[in-house]
Amino acid sequence: MVLALVSIFGVSIQQVPAVEALMATELIRTSPFDQVVCTLCEGDYHQGVAVLINTLVNGGFTGLFWVGHRGPLPPWVAQLGKREDGLYQVGNASLGFQTIEDSRHFTHVKPRLMTDLIHQGIAGNLLWYFDPDITVRCNWSFFERWIRFGVCLNQEISMGVMASDHPIRCEWMELARRAGWGEPLRQQERYYNAGFIGLALKDRAFLDTWLAANELASAAGVDLTLFQTGSRVNTFHFADQDAMNIAAMYAPTPLTTIGPEGMGWITGGFTMYHSVGSAKPWRKNFLVAALRGIPPSNADKHFLDSAWGPIQPFPLKRLKRQRSMARWASFIGRFYRRG
Repeated sequence: MVLALVSIFGVSIQQVPAVEALMATELIRTSPFDQVVCTLCEGDYHQGVAVLINTLVNGGFTGLFWVGHRGPLPPWVAQLGKREDGLYQVGNASLGFQTIEDSRHFTHVKPRLMTDLIHQGIAGNLLWYFDPDITVRCNWSFFERWIRFGVCLNQEISMGVMASDHPIRCEWMELARRAGWGEPLRQQERYYNAGFIGLALKDRAFLDTWLAANELASAAGVDLTLFQTGSRVNTFHFADQDAMNIAAMYAPTPLTTIGPEGMGWITGGFTMYHSVGSAKPWRKNFLVAALRGIPPSNADKHFLDSAWGPIQPFPLKRLKRQRSMARWASFIGRFYRRG
């Protein structure tokens, strides 16, 4: 594997895999896009991608949406018109695809994909990553305002408070010192979710640090072909997310953060819904779940509301049936739910 030396804070801290040239659409356009949103998907996650795009376009996004994928293109691509520049038109936004050839689990490819978009000259100014199980709730102009203040991050709900002297964090710092990183540039008390990040290209050092932190995990014995390792007792559990949180300590870039309400996990949020866990909205049998005491979440409802838009990932008959079941499931949930 080709290696590149990454230098952060003026000192070389780690050898990390160079971003490989990955097969992409035949993109003819040469000038970079001012705003790029990217995601990764495989299997049935293309259904989440379609609805994520709908929410972005409905909110006023007019830049490039870039999808790194394994396997064939989503079937809903047939609904879209392909332009002469090799991209697809979705409302006032552009859509492109990139075939990812990487043995790592997709969760570990996020900083590589973002860095690749910069290296290829596709992303020219502002760059965001969203997991494909996220939907956007607010007007896109808020994200444009937010990113002016630094690297945009969102606090986790599970173990979202992680003290600066937490033993797991102390172990990360031990590994960083051994690798010659020195001391963190900032002390962190919060733990962030790696399903979303936004940054201007002037803050790309955050991606370099995240890639280097991934290699810290790999050098510590973490198998990056897996989604997670052991339990939270491990130094690295969700290794990609742990690596991003290491970057939040060491990267020489400003941060601008929102709490767990930002992903709809507690009340008070307005930016996103993030459907974590295996029970994705496009997979759920809402009535069966309701009879088990689990009514539809706000994220489920927003997903269904947004599933008919510039892209239609489901036949209308199926979508109407899902919406009807969700309404009945919500009614059941008024009288019966767990806890």
